[in-house]
Amino acid sequence: MINFLRKKLPASAWPGKTFAASLLLASSLVGFNGAAAQSLDPNLKDGPQGSTFWDDVPPEVPADAKRGDIYWVQQRQDAPEGSRGWNIIYVTEGADGALIYVSGEIYVPNQAGSGPRPLVLWNHETAGTQDSCAPSRRNLVSAYGPRIPALKDLLARGYVVVGSDYQGLGTPGATAYLNGSAQAHASLDAARVALKFPGANADKRFTTYGWSQGGQTSLWVAHIQEDYAPELELLGVGAIAPASRHWDLTEYDLTTTTTGGYYISRMAGLNVGHPELKLRDVVSVDGLEMLEKMSAGCWDIAAATGGHPTTLFANQEGLAPGKPWRVRLEENDKFLPVKNVPFVFFQGDKDDAVPESLTLKVAQDICAQSTAVDYRKSAGLDHENIVPVAAAALPAWFGERFEGKKPVDSCPALK
Repeated sequence: MINFLRKKLPASAWPGKTFAASLLLASSLVGFNGAAAQSLDPNLKDGPQGSTFWDDVPPEVPADAKRGDIYWVQQRQDAPEGSRGWNIIYVTEGADGALIYVSGEIYVPNQAGSGPRPLVLWNHETAGTQDSCAPSRRNLVSAYGPRIPALKDLLARGYVVVGSDYQGLGTPGATAYLNGSAQAHASLDAARVALKFPGANADKRFTTYGWSQGGQTSLWVAHIQEDYAPELELLGVGAIAPASRHWDLTEYDLTTTTTGGYYISRMAGLNVGHPELKLRDVVSVDGLEMLEKMSAGCWDIAAATGGHPTTLFANQEGLAPGKPWRVRLEENDKFLPVKNVPFVFFQGDKDDAVPESLTLKVAQDICAQSTAVDYRKSAGLDHENIVPVAAAALPAWFGERFEGKKPVDSCPALK
């Protein structure tokens, strides 16, 4: 089993609702800043070294740009043994529908395969909203373990692994945090990058998985893939404690004293691309005073709000049925129907970030579409320590999808 267990932060820092990404903050910036870039193809541009790679991305894309076009790349020096990795800047659709540049990363096995390599699309968990918090800007391994669950095992199977930082995280622009459809656009366009990446030889057939925020993204990928990226072929979805429905999570937040920073960050993220919404309608004066913490550091807002009731930071009048913000939250939850492919859920029954009851309801709703769901609940595990369970199981589960094997279906037992 990959050692993905995380050391808990103090309660004053960021609670379980941080989706555990706060536990990665001790990792340093990726250790390739002094390395020479390696050209892969004369038509592929090497980006600058260091943070300039992300910071100097142009504010606008060319008029003839296409989704999935690669702007430039930067080779990483921390790819697992037997593989190579690159940071990527590429084109996707922003929260407002305009084309923008975003960042991500791709990993390719060194060993040549007998044909196109199966593709796995990773969707990352909450990482903060400041650009320096972007996953591609950080080391793959820290004192707390691997940043991408099961990456080494997936590469050893000969799979290409690609992931996006999503809109505005890592690159200039507002971070569209937890905007389900926008993040799915960025994720699917990362898969398009893999198809054209020199030497990757990635197949159009792919599986996707994500943890927490990334679980929501994975569900949205399954919702829009056939319309947004019909040239791809989704074979299966893995959801690790997915932060799926944000109206349900909002109701849950308002009952706690540990999730105020999460509530504020989510509303700010859902505001991106929707200028008609006013943040003050759902965030109180006390909450608005916390907005500066979002740019001060990855988890400063969590430390500042920890221990206070979330209701202190919320303007609940703006959440009433029929109000513009309530409509926005409900739109962000419409990831059904999903493509009729197998799903596997990993959920701990002690999760105080995404309660198991909410994940079970999502699984039941997918079952109602006559879609196979392998639902794996682990007793005694929470939002963080469910991840190594998923990391140990997913490579084989993905392998069965690529081999066309019949999936386990827990739906009869979930009624």
